[in-house]
Amino acid sequence: MNEMNELLTEETAPVYETIGLAFLADEIADTKNALILTHVNPDGDCIGSAFALRKLILACGGNARVVCPNDLPKRLRFLASDSFYMGEEEEPYNTHFDPETDDLSAYDRILSIDVASPIQLGDLAALIPHISFMIDHHGMGEAFAKNYIDTTASAAGEIVYRLYIELKQRGVIGNVPEAARRMYAAIVSDTGSFKFSNTSPETHMAAAELVREINHADDGGMDTADVCRSLFGQRTLKELTAQMLAIQNLRFYENGRLGAVLFTQQMLADAGLTEEEIGNVVDTPRGVEGVLIGISLRQLAADPMQYKVSSRANTEIDCAAVCANFGGGGHVRAAGCTITADDPEEALARMAEAFGAAIREAKG
Repeated sequence: MNEMNELLTEETAPVYETIGLAFLADEIADTKNALILTHVNPDGDCIGSAFALRKLILACGGNARVVCPNDLPKRLRFLASDSFYMGEEEEPYNTHFDPETDDLSAYDRILSIDVASPIQLGDLAALIPHISFMIDHHGMGEAFAKNYIDTTASAAGEIVYRLYIELKQRGVIGNVPEAARRMYAAIVSDTGSFKFSNTSPETHMAAAELVREINHADDGGMDTADVCRSLFGQRTLKELTAQMLAIQNLRFYENGRLGAVLFTQQMLADAGLTEEEIGNVVDTPRGVEGVLIGISLRQLAADPMQYKVSSRANTEIDCAAVCANFGGGGHVRAAGCTITADDPEEALARMAEAFGAAIREAKG
């Protein structure tokens, strides 16, 4: 009976059309007003790519709005600034979508970027029937619309860069430094400043051209050093507190090959931290000598029975395959998911077993 159900599910699962770069360029060039959807807990690649794409649509003569299931992290809000100039203080960009007041008929294109599966859209998943196409680069996920997915791209920002070059070669647009800065930020973010294994020769070539354009732009905007300093060069006292708390709560499994850190809402409250301020704490267990995979779990305020899981690998162990079993996805060495558990220890135990099994299988 279970086999029959699986067969029926496979047969009735929707199959979405795959589109090419030329088609994507046609769509963007022809857009009058776009709604760009991003994923929950957006990172530098997601935000940089979304707002770079918005700038390209504006350069083509259209209009575009970026929306997100939750607030943009404070340290990344500069990517949403219309000016993107050093020292500029602006009102936060409104990324909230209200289905009660926002009129979908105002948009001739609705698209998502850097979103691998429906669950990553959060409340915006209600818009899936209206999505024109999705742009993504993750190897594990679930397509939910017509799509351009290139798993060889280091970042969604690298795909936007290819689109940028295509539009320039067609003569549709010229140089758009404000888009270039965001593409560069997206690529630098998702490659860990070119340290991660997803960095390819094509990534470096794209970055080199963006550096050339950005640093020669005579518009008073940030140069690439400014962009990197804004992304990585400054940390708040709260972020340092979060790192200290992560170090104090490190746990190890599989003879030290799996490192983990767990944040409960009570721990955050006691330390005076918000979910946003704990940032990329997954890098703390990952950075310990001998650790092959680092994971972090964060209990969600909206539903204390849910836990956001992030994973990073230092070797070719497929984190995305593990996360896919829990409805998530991502890259081989960097993936995430959200799980439900009765209490924090159960959540941690489930993830330790799942990732521990992947380590044992990989190492025989």
